[in-house]
Amino acid sequence: MIAVSLVLVAVVLFILNIYTKHDESVTVPGVKGLQVEEARGILKSATLECEIVDSIFVTGGVPGAVIEQTPKEQSKVKEGRTIFLTIQAKGIQMVAIPELKDYSRRQAEAQLNSLGFDKIIIDEVPSAYAGIVISISYKGKELSSNQKVPKGATLRMTVGAGGESYQDSIQEQDAKIDESFFE
Repeated sequence: MIAVSLVLVAVVLFILNIYTKHDESVTVPGVKGLQVEEARGILKSATLECEIVDSIFVTGGVPGAVIEQTPKEQSKVKEGRTIFLTIQAKGIQMVAIPELKDYSRRQAEAQLNSLGFDKIIIDEVPSAYAGIVISISYKGKELSSNQKVPKGATLRMTVGAGGESYQDSIQEQDAKIDESFFE
């Protein structure tokens, strides 16, 4: 009985050694910075598979380039293993603009800066209160709450300067336009 058990254990270990391809491995090539198609070809030639697991936006990155790979380059893995790739997003990251109307200029600028907007043009207009945000616009169109714009875009912030109301100022401008039209 002991001899049969020993033979059975030896056969199982021998089959496991063949099945798991013990001591047979390939080195993972580095594909960081390459385009997905190039990376896929290099990994295929190394008898490895690849799968894109995520795409993230990195400012200044090359769209479609590999940002990260798992397992890392120079790792030893079995043939046919899947290498997981994270790539640079091909589109521009869009950011939702929060409701900033009636915020102070300083608070609104700080919030926009934290969202990645560092190019903000400030327009001061007459209003009942000084330093209060009246509106935020992008490419001449006023933005509503949670409207998305490209990250890092130039925004225009209309801020009250105090003195008189914004509506009074608009009415005065309209009156001047009407007067000049009839002259």
